[in-house]
Order: sequence, then C-alpha cells, then structure tokens
Amino acid sequence: MKRRSPIHAYKRLLARDQDWDYAFLIALEKKKLQRMHDYFKHKGHLENNAIVVRDIAICIRLIDIFMQDDAAYSTWLHKSYSGELKWRKLEDGMYELDDSDSKPLADFPVYVNVRNERRFFYSTPIRDAQTEGHRDHAIHLITSLRQQKALHLYHLIREYRLMTWWD
Repeated sequence: MKRRSPIHAYKRLLARDQDWDYAFLIALEKKKLQRMHDYFKHKGHLENNAIVVRDIAICIRLIDIFMQDDAAYSTWLHKSYSGELKWRKLEDGMYELDDSDSKPLADFPVYVNVRNERRFFYSTPIRDAQTEGHRDHAIHLITSLRQQKALHLYHLIREYRLMTWWD
C-alpha cells in the first residue's frame, strides 16, 4: 500500500490559512502533535515511548482547553447562554437586548484551583468578585484562569520535554 503524502493531512487546514490569526498557528501545532502522537503510539521505537505518548496527549488536551474547544467549556457555554434572545424597541427606533428575565450563569462544570490566581492575574480578581457578590464576573474569570493555566502548562511541557521526545 502506498503511503499518502503528509500534505493530505494538512490540506483542509491550509485551505483556511490566516496569517493574522494566532489560532491558525495553534491549529497547525495541534495537527502536528496529533500526527506525532499516532506515530509514537503505533510505530514508536523509543525506550521512553509511553512517556512521550502521554506528554503529547496532554499537550493536545491543553491546546483544546486554552483554545476553548473542550467538552467542559462547551457544556458550560451551552448551559449558560442557550435560549432565545429577546429584543425590545427603544423610542429612537433602535433595538436593545432584553435581559430582564435572563437566567444566571451556570457554574463551571470542572474544578479550577483559584488559590494561586495571583500567579496568573497579578492580583486577586476572582476572590474580589466573590467577596463583592459578582458571581457572574467571578465565573468568567475562572474560565479565563483555566485557559491561562492550560497555556502555561502547555509551554512548560514543551520547554522541558520537547527535546527529549526523540531520544
């Protein structure tokens, strides 16, 4: 059986090439990591193959988290913002979103450790929002903290492990 060119794996991704968007760069990294994961999982011949496969799988999941493409974020988004939008007409003929009967934001479905928020925000906005009773703002900050932590961990794994994946 003839092996397909790697260009076919990137064809759909490259068709939507956007040089101005960081998300495209991350999508390319994710695609390459997925291909490396499959290679090391099925054909890998390294002595630390299981660790390499694990590290690459973690990196792929972390990319999904900080790009807001994971199941937990999608579930939270659907629970918090699904429903019909209602508009009201103003005196000047313009329309305004009617949020008088909007439901409160759902709690984020996974645990996020917020005790070390100062490391990522340089202050304590989550604790401050919770103290002041701004629940919705605190939930938005928790989702942002989760993204920042995932991005940080992704770069840490790449910094410490990238050169050892091929040893």
